[in-house]
Amino acid sequence: MINKNVLLMGVHGRIGEHLYLELNEAANLFAFSSPNQEPDFDNITFIKKDLFILPEVEEALEGIDTVIFFEDPIMRLNRLTQGKFDDLYTLIADNIARAAKTNNVGQIIYIADELSDGSIIEILGAYGADVKNTETPIRRYGKNLTYKTKDYNNVRSVQRAPLPPGWSVEDVAWYYFTWLDEIVYGLVNTTIENNTVYIRVLDKPKPVLELTFNQQRSEDDIVIFEITGGSLKKRTTNKEQRFEFRKLPGRDEFIMALHDFEPSLPWPVFKMTQAPVHSLVSRIYQVEMIINKDVPEHRPHNNK
Repeated sequence: MINKNVLLMGVHGRIGEHLYLELNEAANLFAFSSPNQEPDFDNITFIKKDLFILPEVEEALEGIDTVIFFEDPIMRLNRLTQGKFDDLYTLIADNIARAAKTNNVGQIIYIADELSDGSIIEILGAYGADVKNTETPIRRYGKNLTYKTKDYNNVRSVQRAPLPPGWSVEDVAWYYFTWLDEIVYGLVNTTIENNTVYIRVLDKPKPVLELTFNQQRSEDDIVIFEITGGSLKKRTTNKEQRFEFRKLPGRDEFIMALHDFEPSLPWPVFKMTQAPVHSLVSRIYQVEMIINKDVPEHRPHNNK
């Protein structure tokens, strides 16, 4: 009998370690692992793909029969993470669900925890996958962070907000930059030229950030901007830095996420200045999405 290919979300925590011990002789095991981690396990293949990059998750699920989805410390590898873990977890679940559809994965098994509200299993099954969940929810324990953390300074920021009636996620994404220009009028100036957003402070000619719309990576319900330049961006970076807007399936909600941003500022200075400003602006935009009832007549980037 041929063993099935089973993918674990990781083996860095208690759940992953237990599943490895139970399944390593009964299945062909695969697991996500961090790029700089060399776990000491036999009979398992480690996949060093980014859980937050959909094409990489699609590659990871090629040839997989069953995905066992659960919380693992590998999901928190950034040096600084802003936002609620549940929103970050939701984003990963959506990537797994989309990749499962692309690769015709036979089944997703969801190991629920005692804080689950049912939304994760809904997202995992939103694209047609056969999803089973464990009958007895497990308790969330303290994180067993025994892996090596990244040796560079990067940031992930994830926020969830309601999608205003009549708006698409593309409307939300482009409106963000128009709104940013208006909410801090005179301090921050944004211009859009040829699918690239330039953000400037005061009247300085050099942008502090440049974000380019990635049409190839974007979809009907996902809008991705690559952070391609600006004085606040580190010149030489380790990963693709991006700003993403994504509609959640079956819900009038979207997630706004900054991924793998590496600041040019010294890390202590960044944490005291730029990081809290970004967090505050994101929270204000969440409020804007709650109170804004106007359906956009045209997309703000129609001058691109």
